[in-house]
Amino acid sequence: MIGAAASRSFLSAGLRTQRIAIPNVTSFAARRSVLARVQLRALHNSAQRDAANPQSGKPASDSWSHTKQNIKEEVKSVRSSVESAIAGGSRGEAIEADDSGTSAGGGGPSGAAEILKDAKSITGEMAQAVPQPALLWGTAGIIPYVSTAGASIWLARKEHLVSLGLDKSMDSETASALLLHAQNIQVGFGAVLLSFLGAIHWGFEFSKYGGRLGNRRYAIGVLPLVLGWPTMLLAPQMALIGQWASFVAVWFIDLRATTAGWVPKWYSTYRFWLTFAVGTSIIATLAGTNYYAPGSRSTLGGTARKLEEEVKADGPTKMKLLEQSAKGNKGGVIKHTEVGGDVEATSSGAE
Repeated sequence: MIGAAASRSFLSAGLRTQRIAIPNVTSFAARRSVLARVQLRALHNSAQRDAANPQSGKPASDSWSHTKQNIKEEVKSVRSSVESAIAGGSRGEAIEADDSGTSAGGGGPSGAAEILKDAKSITGEMAQAVPQPALLWGTAGIIPYVSTAGASIWLARKEHLVSLGLDKSMDSETASALLLHAQNIQVGFGAVLLSFLGAIHWGFEFSKYGGRLGNRRYAIGVLPLVLGWPTMLLAPQMALIGQWASFVAVWFIDLRATTAGWVPKWYSTYRFWLTFAVGTSIIATLAGTNYYAPGSRSTLGGTARKLEEEVKADGPTKMKLLEQSAKGNKGGVIKHTEVGGDVEATSSGAE
């Protein structure tokens, strides 16, 4: 009796997390029957956990399939955390519901199909959550920025080829001027975009979205303008770096506003992808113009190759001129002529 009671107490304490209730029975035979059923159920649950996660209790993966499974689980966890952070925490409940639904269903795509599904989910959910007019006009708004970035890279390459004499379609001064104009247009459009992002918060305040915040929201609306317009006084590269930092800072502000409920729940995700496109364009412009800059390693390598080709082409001619110079012939044509008539010589007075 004492052993049976101790066993029942031990199993009840150990299986409390399993939420297995032991009925209140009085007879010894009934107790033994209940304990046997509980023990079998515990072993069954343990076997299910091991089948669901064969790596349970192991320090590392023991096969390639287990490694892929662990990687997929980690990628899914990181993806969920990133999505929740980008959305200002508004996706947390949806993610938990999706995970519980998947677990309840017990099935779903695996391997590459699951990874592809996870990769498409972010863009697909944003397209569904964001109003279509906002998505359309927001995408159209970044087209000029991406276009000026591509034009800057193309003109930087053009200037590089002209300086090497490999492109005769324009002179070096024209190529440099066009490159500077493209960069100035990109910087100016970036300042306009930053100002517009601030004006959106004034619109939310006018419509009393999330309540009346007053000066706090008006200050948030002015901050992007204060960050963006002074960059137009800087050189193009420094201006682009400053605007990149400004776009990132303004997105963090919009993220906090989404978390606080001052803007729609989809706004931070919408702003994240637009900021990602603008930031990528800025980085591409800086990388491309620096790659083709006159002092860059790539440009110096091209100049060195051109000089080497010229030396190889002119080498035999220069060697021939050196040999003639050593023999007293400076490379000119020696002519023998006779001068007729009397020759007069006048002393110069020098001894």
